[in-house]
Amino acid sequence: MSSAAWLDESMRQRPDRSGIYVLAAAVIQTAEVETVRFDAARLAPTPRARVHYRDATDDERRKMIQAVASMTAAVHVVVMGTGMDSSRQERARRLCMEQILWQLDQAGVEHASIETRTASLNAKDTAAIAQFKRRRIISGRIKIDFVRPYGPQSDPLLWLPDIVAGAVSSAHGSAHGQQLLAPLTPTLRTSEIELN
Repeated sequence: MSSAAWLDESMRQRPDRSGIYVLAAAVIQTAEVETVRFDAARLAPTPRARVHYRDATDDERRKMIQAVASMTAAVHVVVMGTGMDSSRQERARRLCMEQILWQLDQAGVEHASIETRTASLNAKDTAAIAQFKRRRIISGRIKIDFVRPYGPQSDPLLWLPDIVAGAVSSAHGSAHGQQLLAPLTPTLRTSEIELN
C-alpha cells in the first residue's frame, strides 16, 4: 500500500553545543490522506490561522497533542540529532534529513513533502537530496517537494510533524515536556543520532 509523508523540524539551541535538532515525518497511507488532512485542518482556530507548536500555550499544546494522537492513520517517524552546535544548524538538518529520508524510503514512502523555507535554504535541501540519491542512500522512486504550512497553497498536514517535532524537542530533558508528549508515544518511531 502506498504512503506519503510530511516533514518539519524543531530545535533547542544551547551555547554549550548540547542542543538538539529534531526532524519529524507524519507518514500516512495514501487512501487516508484526505481524511487526515480534513482532521488536521480542524486544528486551526480560524480557517486562515496557522498551527505552530512553538507559539502555543501549554493548554493549546496539550490539545494539539491529543488531537494528533487521535489521528491513528498517521505514524510519526522522528530523528533526533543530539550535541548540536548552534553555529552548524544546517549540518544538523542535513544529517537528520539523510537518516529520516532513508527510513521513509526503506518503508516504501513514495512522496515526501518538506516544509518550505527560503529559496536559498530550499536549494541547499535540494542539493543534499540529490547527493543522497547519488550516494544511493535513498532511491530515485521517492518524490520530494516543498510545501507551505500556511497561505493560499498551504497543506495543514505539515502541522502534524510541526506538533510532533515541537513536542519531542520540548520533552528532551524535561519531565513536564515528557508528560505533554505521552499521548503521542504509541505513534512515534524515534531514532537518535550524534551530531558531533
